[in-house]
Amino acid sequence: MNQFQSFDHSLSKTDPAAYSAVLALLYHQHVAEKTARFQGILQATDYDELVVGSGETKMPFQDDMAYGFKANPYFREWVPLATRAGSYLQISAGASKPRLFLLCIEDIWHTAPESLPPGFEQAFEIVEYQTVDQIKKHLGGNAVAFINETNELDTLAEHWNPQSVIHQIDFQRKGKTPYEQECVREANRRAVPAHRAAQQAFMAGASEVQIAAAYLAACDCRESEMPYGIIAGVNEHAAVLHHHNLFKQPQAPRSFLIDAGVEVNGYASDITRTYAYDSGSDFAAMIELMDNKQLELCAEGGIGKSPVEIHVLSQYKIAEVLIEFGVLNMSAEDAVVNDVAASFYPHGLGHHLGCNVHDKGGQLANAQGDILPPPEKYPKLRSGAPMVANQIHTVEPGLYFIPAYLDKLKAGEHAAAINWSRVDEFVPFGGIRIEDNIIVHADNSLENLTRDAFGAAQ
Repeated sequence: MNQFQSFDHSLSKTDPAAYSAVLALLYHQHVAEKTARFQGILQATDYDELVVGSGETKMPFQDDMAYGFKANPYFREWVPLATRAGSYLQISAGASKPRLFLLCIEDIWHTAPESLPPGFEQAFEIVEYQTVDQIKKHLGGNAVAFINETNELDTLAEHWNPQSVIHQIDFQRKGKTPYEQECVREANRRAVPAHRAAQQAFMAGASEVQIAAAYLAACDCRESEMPYGIIAGVNEHAAVLHHHNLFKQPQAPRSFLIDAGVEVNGYASDITRTYAYDSGSDFAAMIELMDNKQLELCAEGGIGKSPVEIHVLSQYKIAEVLIEFGVLNMSAEDAVVNDVAASFYPHGLGHHLGCNVHDKGGQLANAQGDILPPPEKYPKLRSGAPMVANQIHTVEPGLYFIPAYLDKLKAGEHAAAINWSRVDEFVPFGGIRIEDNIIVHADNSLENLTRDAFGAAQ
């Protein structure tokens, strides 16, 4: 575990100024660590400089109202300025401090651009600019790799998002610094009251739109600040894995699945919980058993562990739940081998978490870009490489009653092994997903950020 895990995390609420001072210290160490990593990337790829852009605003076709802007993750892993377009970070070989270019022009029409948190600015040499040509004067020559969606620096094509550099960056992002870990930890803490507000809104009979509004109010965020669109599925909608088209009309409540996080300094939490309206129902009992199975899977993580093997184990655990509740009349082994379990659980167990909600590097065998592809049986898995120290993972087994999959099962060779009357009882509830965020620490201990956050909020 890192030395900052022992500090009083409640400071974020009880003494924000003290917490900010600790976070600033962690941030300076983070930038120093990132600088050292990127110096290694420059050496490995024969570049003299790396320039990372935050991105540019985009305009809809035939409109004068810009889309909402969010800086790309390659910039956000360095600089917590998610809404500041036209910014650039320069890392030069041998330089001890990165240079940060911030666009500063007179603008009476819009709110002033966001600034770095207090104490963060000393990590950089900050240069204010008005035109891109002013930035070009600071570049060191042809051996400059430019990482950005657009090529406004007019970089040669082979130096604009060179894949050799992208692989190196994605690979080093797998291990999170203490600052990054604390940002995701705080993002979990801030999400907990919002999850509880959403649960209370569901129990009160609110619509999905109203539930999402309760979530946003409880974490004091705008919808544009969410790390991803809130998934709030009531009843059968809990079986839609990415249910974003939230209904405005309330429904007679039976079940509720909420998948939502919070973003802190560009880093995301990603949490899912499922609730039954009737605490005495079989569906409530199924949620409880799923919760136990999910905790067992969380405990399987560790340095060198295979995410693929843990996913296969999760398939067995889902089959065990289905057998326990009389849905399957076959062994767990047969259910997994014959892909029956996968029809109730069609996604992977989890993914890396960081600046990307689905963070990069999960299938990279090395920094040179060699890939460890998912097995043919489970092609949707996002993580294939063994776990490494200081990685943050989600653990999110699911069990769903999805009509399209059920229809295929009923027409297939294993239809007789399924208790269809029992299936019909569960279809109106949609499904269950439970998701925590865990850190695999360098001493091989596991920290469950999500469970700790829920526990501290009691």
